[in-house]
Amino acid sequence: MKKAILHIGTEKTGTTSIQKFLFQNRSRLLLSGNLFPATAGFISNQRLVVYGKNAPEADLAGPSLDVDDPVALAQWKEQFVQEHCAEIMAFHQRQAADSTVIYSSEHLQSRLTSVDEIKRIARLLRPMFDDLRIVVYLRRQDKYALSAHSTSVRGGDVKDFAFEAIDAAGPYYNYRKLLENWSEVFGEEALTVHIFERSRLCGGDVVSDFCRIAGIDNDSPGLEMPEPENEALSQTALAILRRFNSLAANDPRLNGLGKQQLRPFLIERVQAIDDEWGRMLPGRAQAISFHEHFAADNQWIADHWLEGQGFDQSFSEYPEQAIEIPQLEGIDERLDELIGSFSSWRHGVAGRMGQAVKQHLGKTG
Repeated sequence: MKKAILHIGTEKTGTTSIQKFLFQNRSRLLLSGNLFPATAGFISNQRLVVYGKNAPEADLAGPSLDVDDPVALAQWKEQFVQEHCAEIMAFHQRQAADSTVIYSSEHLQSRLTSVDEIKRIARLLRPMFDDLRIVVYLRRQDKYALSAHSTSVRGGDVKDFAFEAIDAAGPYYNYRKLLENWSEVFGEEALTVHIFERSRLCGGDVVSDFCRIAGIDNDSPGLEMPEPENEALSQTALAILRRFNSLAANDPRLNGLGKQQLRPFLIERVQAIDDEWGRMLPGRAQAISFHEHFAADNQWIADHWLEGQGFDQSFSEYPEQAIEIPQLEGIDERLDELIGSFSSWRHGVAGRMGQAVKQHLGKTG
């Protein structure tokens, strides 16, 4: 049987860890009849999402595709279909027994928000497979919002977190609409819905849980499990990144460096910064109030998809009152120090490369 698994997220549910596992073990998984397709894009299958979108965003498509040019976009989609179908057909021809193609992208949830776009994905995949399964993990909305905030600051946001500022009606939080859209296209029987909570995951982690769904023995010799990721940032780390995000592109403090050059370096360095304030957590009442926006739909999901077993309803991790963080001192100095470290590292690399070139030319001269 030719099977396919379409893992659609949601965002902030360990999707990157699943994708790292599939990518790192791609060759070994292929030996057991499992393909993580290259033409769909690595490590998140963003090219598949671009194909599905009516009007893909520039950040999703990348700089090589002008998403505002309808002719170029149509040509890109036609070429994608040809390349992807060729890869899948070649894989099927090599398999004598059952096989599984595994797709994974959290953007399938967050960017494909209309039934029309999901149908485009279905029209592409259905002719190539005997069985299609949609896998989705759901995280309680308040916990998702907290995790998403750290990601937004990493990406350039300068705002402090507040539940009151979040659009609770947005597609990121409407899990009922998500499940209704995908089941309308693929059928309810095609969906596997799991709760992203450690106690509800096989083996206590999302990679092991996904492997069980996909029929992969992740204890097989040679398979590498990805390192667990800690997305939480301390208050000091968040403050440094927000200050960096607020700088203009031509700010003299950047020493002529591009912000996109600096950002990955800063993110890696501030990840290791701890302080007495720890993780940012708002007050319990605010978290409960935000969660109540979704209570009815979450109960519907529990009854309809999860045999009545919905999200854990404990809010004990939140303090009774939001902790007032004082004005942190030394943020500008620490940011300048990090920028200086990157500048020195960059000059050192350039110097070593120049010296290596000189030595090579001297030997061949």
